[in-house]
Amino acid sequence: MLLITNADILKVLGKNLKQARKNLKYTQEFVSESVNISIDLLRNIENGRNVGSVPTLLNLCNFLKVSPNKLFGELLEFEESTLDSTLKKYLTEISSNDKKILKDIIIHIDKNY
Repeated sequence: MLLITNADILKVLGKNLKQARKNLKYTQEFVSESVNISIDLLRNIENGRNVGSVPTLLNLCNFLKVSPNKLFGELLEFEESTLDSTLKKYLTEISSNDKKILKDIIIHIDKNY
């Protein structure tokens, strides 16, 4: 087991937060205004110079629709087993055709129950 350092946290958090923002095609200005933080703080977090406060991180997670587990996941030595993670695992193992069938089943269940 390797101990996680502050430098590890800063690097991983910044990289993943920046990617989450870019995935949504949001500017730093838009995000910082929306979560009521300075653009300098957001830049510092994304560039691995600051971690921000817990409320700031949670506000960013909610706004960017990304879980803290996703932001810090690569620093963890274990993966929490949830229904979602189990389903994702199964989905990676089935064919595209089977995925289409499963999608139709889910739509049918959603409409009828």
